[in-house]
Formats: sequence, structure tokens, C-alpha cells
Amino acid sequence: RSKRDFHPLSANFLLSNHLKSHWENYCKGKAEVGVEPKVADWRVARTIFVADDDKTAERYAFSGANNPYEFYWSQMLFKMKRGKRAYVFKKHKDQPDDEVTLEHVMKHCVIHGSVNKVVDQLLALRQEIGDFGEIVYAGMDWVDPALGKRSMQLMAEQVMPRVNAAIGKSAAADRKSTRLNSSHIPLS
Repeated sequence: RSKRDFHPLSANFLLSNHLKSHWENYCKGKAEVGVEPKVADWRVARTIFVADDDKTAERYAFSGANNPYEFYWSQMLFKMKRGKRAYVFKKHKDQPDDEVTLEHVMKHCVIHGSVNKVVDQLLALRQEIGDFGEIVYAGMDWVDPALGKRSMQLMAEQVMPRVNAAIGKSAAADRKSTRLNSSHIPLS
């Protein structure tokens, strides 16, 4: 697809350990047509819920009646298992199918918590898969509109500025220690 100048978007329903191969395959396709890939083009979608505190995030994202996250992920898990594609939820190829539970999927596919916790999770994701151009916020239906709106507000006003500041500091440290003059592409 990179040969046709499509820009990669890694889906929110894939475990993070599968994402690095997306960028590698994209680069390979670009190389085949003699084009330099740009990390700024890689978008990574993640299911994200940010709350003012961890207890609210845990309650809304992982428990209780009318939980939009549990509903979405139970539907995704059912469809992937029915289509014999549950491997997208496995941490490794030989992981037994019976370990691919709703709890497992949500644990590995939903970034949630207070601002600090979500910042830490996004920075850990970047550390695991490498640099990418954009994080795509995959939210869920607003069972509680106030919490849904607050999550987006916290993401825009607090999480992303902190992530970008941390990446900027990290990029500056990398340039200083390796004396490379590479530019940094912010996530937002």
C-alpha cells in the first residue's frame, strides 16, 4: 500500500507488539518504489480514556453496566474469534486461544487512567514501537457524555502537551548524545 502512497494507520484493535511490523512493512514498500518514508505519515490508533483520577477511569472503562469499552471490545473479540483472526489479540504466536479473554484484550488495547498514567502509557507505547507521527484517539460511544467530553479535553489540553514535551526533551537528549541533527516529529 505504501507503493501507492497510502499513509499507514495502525488499528486500535491490534496489540502494540504487532505495530512495529506495520512501520517496517511500510518502509519496505516505500523502498521498492525509491521513496523515503516519513515517520510523520504513520498514524497509530489507540482506544483511550482519560479521567481526572484513576478510579473514575477504571470504573468507566472497565466495569459497571453500560460500559461502552467493554461492549466494543466484547464485540471485536467475538468477531475476530468467529473470523478465526483472534491472533491479533495474542502477545505471541503460540499463546493459547483460551488466554485471549475479554479481560486480556481490554488490558492490552485500552489506554486509560489519569493524565499522568495516560502520558506514561503513551510514552511506553512509543518506546516499544518507535517514533510515529500521530496518535489517533479512538473513543467510544458516550454513555456518560460528561466523562466522554472530559476525556477528550484532558487528552487535548494536558496529555498531548506533556507527551510532546517529553518527546521533545528525549529527542534533544538523543541529538546531544549521538550528535545527530535529526528533527523530531511531534505526535500531535
